[in-house]
Amino acid sequence: MSEPGSDPKYPIYLDEPADVDLLSFDAVAGAVTDALRDETLDPIALGLSGSWGSGKTSVLRLIAKQLKPAEGQPVSTLVIETDPWRYDPAIGAKESLIGEILTKLSGQIVEDEDTGSKAKKLVKRLAKRVDWGKALQVAAKSSITMTLPDVDSVLGLIKPKPDDDDPEPISDMVEFRAEFNELLQSDGLAHIQNVVILVDDLDRCLPPTVVETLETIRLFLSVPKMSFVIAADETRIAEAIAAHFPRTDQTDDDEESPSKLYLHKIVQTSVPVPALSDFDTEAYLVLLQVKSGMTREDYDTLVNEVSDARRSGNPLDDVKALSAEQYVAARATATRLKPIVHEKTKGNPRRIKRFLNDLSVRQNVAAKRGITLDPTAIAKLMILEAYFDDEFRMLAGWLSNNSLRDNVRELERQAGTPSDTESGEPASPPDADGEKEVARAAATTKGAKAGDASKPKFTDNFIRWARVLPSLSDKDIASYGVFPLN
Repeated sequence: MSEPGSDPKYPIYLDEPADVDLLSFDAVAGAVTDALRDETLDPIALGLSGSWGSGKTSVLRLIAKQLKPAEGQPVSTLVIETDPWRYDPAIGAKESLIGEILTKLSGQIVEDEDTGSKAKKLVKRLAKRVDWGKALQVAAKSSITMTLPDVDSVLGLIKPKPDDDDPEPISDMVEFRAEFNELLQSDGLAHIQNVVILVDDLDRCLPPTVVETLETIRLFLSVPKMSFVIAADETRIAEAIAAHFPRTDQTDDDEESPSKLYLHKIVQTSVPVPALSDFDTEAYLVLLQVKSGMTREDYDTLVNEVSDARRSGNPLDDVKALSAEQYVAARATATRLKPIVHEKTKGNPRRIKRFLNDLSVRQNVAAKRGITLDPTAIAKLMILEAYFDDEFRMLAGWLSNNSLRDNVRELERQAGTPSDTESGEPASPPDADGEKEVARAAATTKGAKAGDASKPKFTDNFIRWARVLPSLSDKDIASYGVFPLN
């Protein structure tokens, strides 16, 4: 179960939504699904708010999975997944979004001619209201290949010669919305009770695409049976709106900005994707590390056990499946890395995954050069490199002037870091607020001789980092320094 193309010993974790819910995001998806199924909330537009890399796309996939009909059951909720970031810019966000929706709806019209004829005619009329000719001319001039999913089937609907009954391209918002509503209420689509549009990656788009997509949702598609879930960083969306509609007057500090007001006119409420807790960070570090050595069935069982522990409030130590010998190293690494990695990544899954990718790459390069590295030691050095820039530069300076080992020994002496022989089992590093560090530093320095005043002084961050196991004072640090200290 390693990632495709990566060494199972040193797996690379793709920046893609997980195919297994490692973080119990099903609870977030369930809250959204409940709102979508509430008949009193029709139509509705919901936000799924979170920073880049927080897991919004994974939640969208879980929502789609939860809305999927049971095997053998007819489709009553049509789920349409769309990504404005991937729209062809030559066609435009409005045309692309409407095209996707009409394509999916046309595929759901019943085959019976008597029942479905009205719906088919309405789809044709609505498709003709979109100025496809203009959009295609722009595309041809720019030589950009159309990437709109299934757009050919939509364009096929408007190939017949125009007649006197052809509508004008979109110019009257009320007329378009009325015809679209008529389509959804027609007998040909009577079996579709709800159309759910899952909008992803809107916060990656340029301001014109952001605004045009939101305008399309608000002006043309907000009719009964329509529901939207917009997964995006709300702050970035507001910034895009502000950039598109600049205004010079300032709002009071306690007053909502015009861009936020604009967004909240469209999105009734937002469901936040929570940052990972201490438990989640440790569990995520473990689950990513052990995946490559497990079968899918065993991995699913482990993920379920971790989820049970999370829901019951039990520590990761209570997960029996992780007590096996082959998981001891992964558990030790996760326990040591968790406090600082959790604090510095702010519980962001993508950032945690990137940290592990950097660790895997360096281990792999070292192995190919015939250098054996303790993964926990190189991970400790990477923490310094990634999160404590000034201290990292100081350590690199020690390496260049051949004083690395002496300074590390003094640093660990002041920090009270136990040596490998003294530590026995992996000890938990200090918590994020530093209270334990202060207590231990006081115990370590108590009774120190006056001569210690001449010893190097280290920052609180340096002391805190030094207490993360393993101890580096007795290791050949130069071989480690080749990789993180470049």
